[in-house]
Amino acid sequence: MVAAVLALCLVGVCGAAVGGVAIFKARSGPQDQSAVRSSPGPMETTGALPQVEPADPPTRIAPTTPAAPPPPPAKIGQCIVVSEKGSFQGIGNCNGTRGTYRVISLDASQGECADPDSAYITEAGYRLCLERHLVRFYCYKFPKDDGWIVGASKCKAKGTVHIIDIVSGATNGNRCTQDRKWNRWYRFTNPTVVYCVMRY
Repeated sequence: MVAAVLALCLVGVCGAAVGGVAIFKARSGPQDQSAVRSSPGPMETTGALPQVEPADPPTRIAPTTPAAPPPPPAKIGQCIVVSEKGSFQGIGNCNGTRGTYRVISLDASQGECADPDSAYITEAGYRLCLERHLVRFYCYKFPKDDGWIVGASKCKAKGTVHIIDIVSGATNGNRCTQDRKWNRWYRFTNPTVVYCVMRY
């Protein structure tokens, strides 16, 4: 019996009956590959890979250009009509019939006039720098205090002045004409001028 067991062990299989239970030791030789299930390897995919949608490019905001300012209410050199309080009444003319101030500069940024003492009004987003523009032999209404000169609705009406002479750069009425009658003179600056007038 021992010899038979030894013979079996020599061929690689040992078995013993212990308590009616057969114990077998598997051979240590190569295994039957057909009976061994291999562990799964790396996952294989079949067919095309899923397409990844590209991210939308960032939206570019076009640079904004500042809006062009509106056209000025008057051009340099034009004469304008203003109210006694200085509100813009429209474009007049420079011949004395309508318009008492001439536009000497325009400023869309509403900064100071070239001459900070110049009269000015603000209209349509512009600063209009002005100078008085009065004409000989026309009638006007002068302000009592700091108002604005306006055309007289009726010449020789009470409180109106009739321009008789204009003397640029004068400081008083000494150079006013002697050829026509006048009874008062007014001196203004910016620009400096003396108006020799008949006041009614």
